[in-house]
Amino acid sequence: GIVSNEGFRKVLLLEQDKNPNDGTPLIPEAEMCKTEKELLEKTFKIIWSYSVLVTFNGDDFDLPYLYERSQDPEIDPINHTIIPKEEIPLLVKRESFIKRGIQSDPVQLKHGAHIDLFRTFQNRSIQIYAFSHKYSEFRLNAIAEALLNDSKIEFDGNISDLPIQKLAQYCLKDTELTFRLTSFNDNLLLKLLFVIARISRLSVEDLSRVGVNQWIRGMLFYEHRKINALIPHSEDLRFKGQASTEAIIKEKKYRGGLVVEPTPGIHFNVSVVDFASLYPSIIKVHNLSYETVNCPHDTCSQDPEQKIPDTAYWTCKEKKGITSLLIGSLRDLRVNYYKQLSKDKTISPEERQLYTVVSQAIKVILNASYGVMGAEIFPLYCLPVADATAAIGRNIITKTIDKCKESGIAVVYGDTDSLFLRNPSEGNVDEISKWAKTNQGVDLELDKEYRYVVFNNLKKNYLGVLKDGTVDVKGLTGKKSHTPPFIRKTFYSMLDILGKVNTEKDFGTAREKIKELIKDSAKKLQSNEYPLEDLSFNVMINKSPEKYGKRTSENLRVSSIDGHGSTTSTMKGIPQHIKAAMQFSDNGKQIKAGDIISYVKTKTAEGVKPVELANHKDVDTEKYLEAMESTFDQMLTALDVNFKSIIGKPRHSNLDE
Repeated sequence: GIVSNEGFRKVLLLEQDKNPNDGTPLIPEAEMCKTEKELLEKTFKIIWSYSVLVTFNGDDFDLPYLYERSQDPEIDPINHTIIPKEEIPLLVKRESFIKRGIQSDPVQLKHGAHIDLFRTFQNRSIQIYAFSHKYSEFRLNAIAEALLNDSKIEFDGNISDLPIQKLAQYCLKDTELTFRLTSFNDNLLLKLLFVIARISRLSVEDLSRVGVNQWIRGMLFYEHRKINALIPHSEDLRFKGQASTEAIIKEKKYRGGLVVEPTPGIHFNVSVVDFASLYPSIIKVHNLSYETVNCPHDTCSQDPEQKIPDTAYWTCKEKKGITSLLIGSLRDLRVNYYKQLSKDKTISPEERQLYTVVSQAIKVILNASYGVMGAEIFPLYCLPVADATAAIGRNIITKTIDKCKESGIAVVYGDTDSLFLRNPSEGNVDEISKWAKTNQGVDLELDKEYRYVVFNNLKKNYLGVLKDGTVDVKGLTGKKSHTPPFIRKTFYSMLDILGKVNTEKDFGTAREKIKELIKDSAKKLQSNEYPLEDLSFNVMINKSPEKYGKRTSENLRVSSIDGHGSTTSTMKGIPQHIKAAMQFSDNGKQIKAGDIISYVKTKTAEGVKPVELANHKDVDTEKYLEAMESTFDQMLTALDVNFKSIIGKPRHSNLDE
């Protein structure tokens, strides 16, 4: 299927006697080809006529497959001729890999750019900063549902069994979705990529496939060359030393941002203030760069004003660092120019949208600029720079909390670059913002106003209801895509109830409704009323199943719940979704990286079964009740409600009670 921005729409189909046919007319966009060679030649002719080709997983499947087929004489049953390579618009680096089915290098166009959206949407900076984590899976259908509110055509059975009429519709729909992911919201994604390409000095093809560390590398390396500066080797930067703070999170090399312990319970009238571009601002104001942290000047190392709080570092006052200059300039451009223009009502909507895209693209790079400095894969990796940035950030947050307390404002939670203030006045927020700008050199802005917020005793886990009734959920299991649908639906029904709460008095009624909701869901579970699809955990495989753990060599005799015995091998060190995937493999189905595995928890030896191979007799109801409890207890404890009491199980008292 092929769709273009000029309105061109085409589906090319191969005439075959074995094609299933339901007797209905083909869609107008469909064109039948007598041979595979004719189909490929027409496809290549269309690709030659456009300078940008967008695919979804084109690098790993579509384009290598088209290339491989073009070189097979069987595509021309009469003359047995292949398509000459000079007539093929695709540039393949390692042809031998394609023949062995293991192509992984990007497939380029000889005359233009190829963007593989599968790789682009896997970029965490695109996922988190550009699209605010709206999608969590990297399948075409999942991304289209999240960003376009549209989806693929569903069908039962195998795609090869579809009537050719339905196959044409299916292919065209997939192509439309892929195209719309670049064209929606006035070509937002394409514009983002082109703006980031200009900033990072990378080609659109390259930046759409590589991580943000490569974007920042390209930008910094270009600036080094522009001023004839030497680019240091990573070994040279090791002389800067290691971190001077101790990491709190295991496997981290230095202490990160400050997270203020939440005050558990329900808090009404909570305002969230956000330190705008906190880390880029710190890098700019405090002159942080690999060559300025722990510089060789005695005048700097002996100056108390240049010391970085709670560390053994100092910064340079003799010269500006290249990272500080570049990140600071981008930060100022965004905050003082593009962000302002994106809200300017005196210019046209088209211009405002363009400035919004530019502002968003800069934000994507700025948000990653601090993290890459502490990532070993980054060429200019310098742990003291990342450590110093985080230390200054913690110091700013701590001093701001102290200022809030002086002003009589209660801080009920804080997370890295934001603070949750209970019941502040408008004057309080203005006062704190002015103080932060004057004394800390950072911008503090009002970000959100909650009608109320519910905290449990965990960090990065809360639920807030905005003044318009919108429910904002952070870190709670119930909203995550891998959670079984019946739990997720019950969770969102609970959010609907909480969204209608306006006062503390309303919570009495809301608690009773939530109890009934959860009790009803548990009863349906226990009486097998939910279809297996609603019980499924849905998890993406990141690598081939054989790369996970291993089966034990021993075979165990297992009694099944129907009384019959069976022999099975046990599995150690293997995640549950991989155990399910291996059962698929045992049944002849090929599973690869990127596939979504849907499985249910069972009483069998493996503890799981793929949905397609399971039945209700296999289901381990107790495991699902435990999953419900862990999901809902995140909120119920703050609401003073006990899950076990709801479903009629005794609640165990602790020693204090």
